[in-house]
Amino acid sequence: MQKKNLYTTYVLADLSVKEKLRDQLGLLQTDLIFSNGIYETEKFLSENQPDLIVIDKSFMELYSEEFGMLSLLYPALKFIPLIYLGSPNDNFVSLLNHYRILDCFEGSDFVPVLSKASEHLKPSVRIRLWGVRGSTPCANFENMGYGGNTSCVEINAPGVDNLLILDSGTGIRNLGNYLERHNSKSFSGQIFITHPHWDHIQGFPFFKPFYSSRNKFSIHLPEQYRGGAQEILSGHLTKTFFPVTLDMLDAQLEYITQKEELQQFPGYTIEYIVANHPTKTAIYKVKINGLTIVYAPDNEIPLKSSPIRFLDLFEEFIKDCDLLIHGGQFTLKQYHEKVGWGHSAWERVVEIAKRNGVKKLFITHHDPDSNDNLLSKRDEKLKQYTGSTLSEVCLAKEGSEIRLPIRQK
Repeated sequence: MQKKNLYTTYVLADLSVKEKLRDQLGLLQTDLIFSNGIYETEKFLSENQPDLIVIDKSFMELYSEEFGMLSLLYPALKFIPLIYLGSPNDNFVSLLNHYRILDCFEGSDFVPVLSKASEHLKPSVRIRLWGVRGSTPCANFENMGYGGNTSCVEINAPGVDNLLILDSGTGIRNLGNYLERHNSKSFSGQIFITHPHWDHIQGFPFFKPFYSSRNKFSIHLPEQYRGGAQEILSGHLTKTFFPVTLDMLDAQLEYITQKEELQQFPGYTIEYIVANHPTKTAIYKVKINGLTIVYAPDNEIPLKSSPIRFLDLFEEFIKDCDLLIHGGQFTLKQYHEKVGWGHSAWERVVEIAKRNGVKKLFITHHDPDSNDNLLSKRDEKLKQYTGSTLSEVCLAKEGSEIRLPIRQK
């Protein structure tokens, strides 16, 4: 796919709708690609990653089941926002649940579509959630809505060419598969692992880019009492536990034992403080394109200040950040029975976020026993906490993408 503009919009619609969309969406800085059927659509979406999909009712009437299945065959499609030209009550809209539906529009007036597309295609920092489950991966059907893979987050931003990955739980496998499918070039980047508990490193040997000598990565991990980054990961990957050892990985890998200091990379900086968790665990703060992102999947927020003043330090660290991704594995009631486990009650996370001017809060590290029904009810409850400073609060969902518009200078 040869791009002329910065963005690509893929349109699946009948001829009359295509013509109207061509006139209106053509005003945006986006290449318009039109589908001629489901087989062409599958081929295109298996090889390309458009920035937006626009699909109309007539296409869904013909190919609803086939299109619904594509997101299961190609997990990265879940990240592509979709605008549906039809009623949200149409019978087959449920088949789009695995996609990220931005909005539904009825009628022949495409001005709202243009407005929504324009808003979406603004330059932004994009945070992709490849794994949001805590403790252990779970493949149960009742967990698929919010996802069964463990922690992995990818951050993309204009002007940042190298990969920026947080944690290597089982979610990193799908990220590696996506990179291999959609890119023919070599990869380089930084992988920051919060700590070496299984749910944050179990996907490490399943990351396909590690098996090509053309790729180059630096692996960062806070020092543990049994050694630095390389010692800890090599201890995990021994023949006793897994057939692949570190020296069998073909990529150029550098292992960096992190210090608690600011690190600078092309396009961003990163630093960390130590979390309240049973092993030395990082809470990462990334500053990128004028935005601040804090990632704290495993951190226990106590109910009151402690003598070591951890809470004061933590609150100062997250103050006024644009996005906080924080673990909220328990309810407040459950937390009273699990003090010291290293995880927070989601109610307490919301309270601290609001108090410190956090703009967006995504709660992650879901308990493996929390099914979709339970989590969707919690998600609905979280909506009541949005306010003047906290503009969005919700549960993290595997396959979702958070977009933070870049502020104009």
